[in-house]
Amino acid sequence: MSTAPAPLPVVDRDDSGVTVLNRWVTATPEEQRALADAVLAAWSQGEWPAGLLAVHTFVSTSGDTVFGWEQWTGDEALRAFETAGGAGGVHAGGLGDAERAGRAGLDARIAAAAGGAQGPGPLLCRPHRSSVTGTRDVPTCIVITTFAFEEAAIARAWSDAVCHADATQPEPTPGGISRHFLIGLDGTQVLNYSEWLDEESHRTFLENPAQTPEWRKVEEFTGLTHGPGRRCRPHGGLTAPGGTAA
Repeated sequence: MSTAPAPLPVVDRDDSGVTVLNRWVTATPEEQRALADAVLAAWSQGEWPAGLLAVHTFVSTSGDTVFGWEQWTGDEALRAFETAGGAGGVHAGGLGDAERAGRAGLDARIAAAAGGAQGPGPLLCRPHRSSVTGTRDVPTCIVITTFAFEEAAIARAWSDAVCHADATQPEPTPGGISRHFLIGLDGTQVLNYSEWLDEESHRTFLENPAQTPEWRKVEEFTGLTHGPGRRCRPHGGLTAPGGTAA
């Protein structure tokens, strides 16, 4: 019996002003799946926050990571949710009671269901630019990677250079479906979300990179640190009731 593929976020949707990436580390694949389920269950309880467009979860193929992907209309809506339960900011303070509103209550519900799993803290970012092939292939592998840069100008220039290199290849990267770049609120962090036909396509891309002048320019960038990256499978998603975030 086949199952429908888990939904994917529309990363470049026009009404998304802020994205929040949460990352949790898990010890086993069983713990990973339980945590991913707990995140979605926690969001589904209570009233849907104003300004929240969608929430999606991803599980790494390595079995050790869960990502939560939140899309908000903008800063004001996110700030209202963060402070609704009395927390002073994104994940600030200790875990509150599970019945509390806002981020404090959400974190408490997740911890209660998943044994108090912790992550390194959220990354808040804004959509910057995307490169999409236009293929109708359905991605089964999502690669989520973060990068740190010494300067905000370098972060944007590097993201632009990758998109340009991708667009000017003589032939599209086999199995590559899209790349999306988001910039952290301080300007020095980049979140790269890319969609691939399968794991093997991404692995082949890394092992046999395109040799074009544009890609060589990407390799020449300095002042960046490659953060943690994971190949993932989409696990599940929730969208605003009625398709709006009002």
